[in-house]
Amino acid sequence: MAEVLGVLAFLILGGLALQGSSDTRALRPIDPAALSAGPGQDRWMGIFFEDQPVGYAVSSQVPTVEGGTLLRSRSLFRLVAMGQIQRVVTASTAVMGPDGLLQRFEFFMDSDQLELSVRGEVRPRVLHMEVLQAGEAQTLELPMERPPQLSLSLERALVRDDMAVGQRFSVPYFDPLTLAQADLTVEVTDVIILPGTAEEAYWLTTTFGGVQSRRLVTPSGETLREESGLGLSLVRMTEPEAEALLEGSEPVDLISRAAVRVGQPVPGARGTRRAVLAVTGIDPSLLLDQPPGQRVEGTTVTVEVPIREEIPAQQRFLAGTVWEERGSPLVGDGTALQPPADPEIAAALAPSPLLPSDHPEVREKAWEIARDLPDRKATAEALERWVYTHVEKRPLLSLPNGLEVLRRLEGDCNEHTALYVTLARAAGVPARVAAGLVYSEEVDGSPAFWYHAWPEVHLGGDNPWVPVDPTFGQFPADATHLKLAEGDLDRQVGILSLMGRIGLAVTEAR
Repeated sequence: MAEVLGVLAFLILGGLALQGSSDTRALRPIDPAALSAGPGQDRWMGIFFEDQPVGYAVSSQVPTVEGGTLLRSRSLFRLVAMGQIQRVVTASTAVMGPDGLLQRFEFFMDSDQLELSVRGEVRPRVLHMEVLQAGEAQTLELPMERPPQLSLSLERALVRDDMAVGQRFSVPYFDPLTLAQADLTVEVTDVIILPGTAEEAYWLTTTFGGVQSRRLVTPSGETLREESGLGLSLVRMTEPEAEALLEGSEPVDLISRAAVRVGQPVPGARGTRRAVLAVTGIDPSLLLDQPPGQRVEGTTVTVEVPIREEIPAQQRFLAGTVWEERGSPLVGDGTALQPPADPEIAAALAPSPLLPSDHPEVREKAWEIARDLPDRKATAEALERWVYTHVEKRPLLSLPNGLEVLRRLEGDCNEHTALYVTLARAAGVPARVAAGLVYSEEVDGSPAFWYHAWPEVHLGGDNPWVPVDPTFGQFPADATHLKLAEGDLDRQVGILSLMGRIGLAVTEAR
């Protein structure tokens, strides 16, 4: 049930970008009618934040007619996002072969604002997937050496006949929510005798993408308890106990609980161009050192952003943008636009399934906003103003898709960022997603740093990657934006390892 904790933590951060594939062969859906009718025993878990219930999950497994196993799970959460009650449902299904290896899977997540489904199957040396969101189907493939485990199948993969304290091993793992894949490392850290029985149970510490959790498992592999960052946990209980958890309980605002509180307010925070932050609670090597914009020296981070007037005006890029599509390869002085030579810049112009800068609707809007503008700086600023003005500020629990945001024009920082990056890439301005913390007193009146997402655009000069914030209406963004990750979600998940641990103090802001 690791994905349950991952979903909850991810809903605080948001954001997702995938890599596409041209393979359009239809996947074979999982058909329960073709499987053994043997009943599987449901296992129920209560989901808690610290001591408060936030939902429940149930899982089961039954044999298939081919000698494998059908695994199922579903979960229900009730949360508060910036004062609004949100209901989130997830469901997963996976088929494992007789050898215990993954054959195919389905994952579905639904909230008041989001419906996402991912279907995948293992093919030779590749995991082939179809992703459906915003009414658009995307196909992608992830290369892999061996079939991975999912959260559904992880319990079986963790069982060892010679389980002993101090034992270490790893298993290939895939997260269908973030589409991240890597080895999940496991260490057996303790063994206990279960109260009222003579049975042993083992505490295992698992690490994936820098995020650590621990679980208490029986020798047969059943999870009795699982704990992750931010005080999130799953606890084994009966069906009536689990289903009664939310009756009369107050929903928990995980986003507010995840804020990093600071002792003193920062006057004029939205106008700062230089901020010095003292960091506690984490290893400073986990912070991004990217001078001149963000410099890490010991436990101190200095963030500096350029003054608007000092940002240079440079050409947009041609290849793969609306300028190439519309046959407008010249800038105002008659110079031809060029494709990028730097691979980093090329990557920041490329479309992806959830940042679909090549979609006709996106191209049309980018052309409408930027067709009369002379350069990257003017385009980047115009896009910031357009997104800030046209997207309604509304907290959402979603995986933001740039096309979906363009159609709905509502959302929080994640939606503003996804739309901005999608439009910027279409308009020939290299852009990427940044995620981290930003100072604000506007959420609940107290000085704190909140988990936040914002775009960065490559505008050239001595400080080429410039942060902008279409959620706050800032070009460039102020210096209280502390970046912890950048890029696709499989890179952003590392932020989860810092949640609940990082402490900040503002020692200078001007």
